[in-house]
Amino acid sequence: MRIALINPAWDIRTYTPWIPLGLVYLGTVLKEHGFSIKLLDAAAHRYDLAKILQWIEHVNPDIVGISAMTMSFLASIHLAKAIKGWNPNIKIVLGHYHPTIEAENIIQKYSEIVDYCVRGEGEQIFLNLSRFLEENPERDPVDIKGLTFKDAYKKIISTPNPSLIMDLDKIPFPDRTLIDFEYKWSFAGFEVLNSKFTTMLSSRGCPYNCTYCACSKFARRKWRPRSPENIIEEMAIIQDQGYTELSFIDDNFTLNSKRVIKLCELMKKERIDINWHTDGRVDQISQDMLDWMHHAGCRSIWYGFESANQRILDLYNKKTKVTQFHDAIRAARKAKIDIIVGLFMMGAPTETLEEIRNTIHFALTADLDLPFFNIVDIYSGIKLWQDYVDRGVISPYDIVMVKQGEIVFEVERWETTTNVMELSLPRKKYEFLLNEIQEAYKSFFSFKRAPLLLKQTLRMMKSRFMSSMALNFLGHFPYAVNAFIKIRNLRPKGFGRYEET
Repeated sequence: MRIALINPAWDIRTYTPWIPLGLVYLGTVLKEHGFSIKLLDAAAHRYDLAKILQWIEHVNPDIVGISAMTMSFLASIHLAKAIKGWNPNIKIVLGHYHPTIEAENIIQKYSEIVDYCVRGEGEQIFLNLSRFLEENPERDPVDIKGLTFKDAYKKIISTPNPSLIMDLDKIPFPDRTLIDFEYKWSFAGFEVLNSKFTTMLSSRGCPYNCTYCACSKFARRKWRPRSPENIIEEMAIIQDQGYTELSFIDDNFTLNSKRVIKLCELMKKERIDINWHTDGRVDQISQDMLDWMHHAGCRSIWYGFESANQRILDLYNKKTKVTQFHDAIRAARKAKIDIIVGLFMMGAPTETLEEIRNTIHFALTADLDLPFFNIVDIYSGIKLWQDYVDRGVISPYDIVMVKQGEIVFEVERWETTTNVMELSLPRKKYEFLLNEIQEAYKSFFSFKRAPLLLKQTLRMMKSRFMSSMALNFLGHFPYAVNAFIKIRNLRPKGFGRYEET
C-alpha cells in the first residue's frame, strides 16, 4: 500500500521552514512496517496546489495523510478537496492539533473529502489504520482507538482516546532521509551560517497549563522525557549525516535541570559537535545547567517572557514572575550562551496600551540579542478561546472572513484563528498598536540602543559562533542587508506570523 504524507503550504511567510518532524516520525514507523512512503514538505518547497497535485499524481497513493495545525487547516481542506477531485478513491487522513481538537466538526462538515481524523500522537494510530484499510477495505475501523470518521450508515464515530506513549525510547528515530529538502538555520529567510539544520524532540508534553497553549489539552499535561542515552544515540546519527545545527523543539526542554545536565555531560563524553538551540522558561534556570548547556554546544536560548506585566502573566497562567526576567538573562550571559532571544505576546484580553508599551520597553532595554513580538490569537483547544466562548463573546460557528493569497472566503470560526485585538478594538486603534510594535523592531536596531549594540558587537568578536555568523553576513552582504531590513520591518499578523510592510 502506497502512503503519501504532506505538510501543506499555507499562505503565511515565516522566517524559515522547519522539518515537519511529526510526519517524519509517522513515515518512519510506517516504512518500518512495510508500507511504501513518500513525504512532501510543501511548505518548505513553497508548492502551490497545482504542484502538490502534480506530485500526488506521480506518487499515486492509496492513502494521503495531511498534517493540519489550526493555521494550516484551511489549506489542508483545499488540498483534500483537490485530491478527492482527482481520485475519490484515495483515503484522506488528517492529523495534528486541529484534527485532535475539532475532529467531530471536521467530519461533520467535510466527510465527503476527509475520511478520518487521527486524534493525538499518531504513530500507532495511523499504523493501525493503514493495516486495517489494507486488510479490511470495506469495513469501518471501530476498534481502533483515536479515530473519528463517518461509518457506513453516515453516523459520526469517535473511538476512545488512546493512551499516551509513555516510553518514548521505543519510538524509532525519525528517518530524515524521507525529506528531500535541505533546511537552513536562518533569520528572516537569510542563512546566518553555512549550515545543515534539523530539529529534534527530547521529550513530549508539558505539565503547565498556560491559557494560550493547546499543548496541555493535546498531551494531557503529561511530560514524558526520552532517556539521555537514547537522545545521544540519535544525535550521533544526525552528526554522521552532516547536520551542523539542531533545535530542540520540546514543549518544555528545561523542566528537569538534572536531566539537561546529564544530557550535556553525555554530549561531551560522546564528542557530539553540533551547535544546538532551545527554548527556556525563566523559572527553570540554574547557573549550573546553563553552564553545561554552553559547554555542550548550546548557542542560543529563546526565553518565553510573553509580557513584562505581572497581571498579564497571571492572566496567561504562566506561573513566572517579571522579577525573574533579568536574572535569567544574566545567568545565560554568565554562561556565555551566544544568543539570547526574547519571545513576547501582545494583545492579551484586557491588555492596555500602557502594558504593551511596558513590554516593548523591557525588550528594548534588556540585554537581548533579538526580540520577537507576536499578536495573541485564540483558537479551539486553548483556555483563552474557551473563556470567550463561555462568556458568549464568540461562537465556534460564527461566520468569519478569511483571506488566503488573494482569495477571501467565509468559514466558521472553529476552522481558523481569531485575533484578540481585532475582536476587541476599533480598526484604527488596532492599526495603531500594530505600528507601535513595528516601530519597536526599528528601535531595537537603531542607534538609540548604541550602548547595548556595542556590548553585543564586543561579545560577537569573542564568540567563534557569532564571528562565523558575522563572516557569513559579510560574505553575503546584499542578502544579509535585505534580511536585516525584513526583520526591522516585520509587522505582526497573529501568533507566530508576520508579513513585510
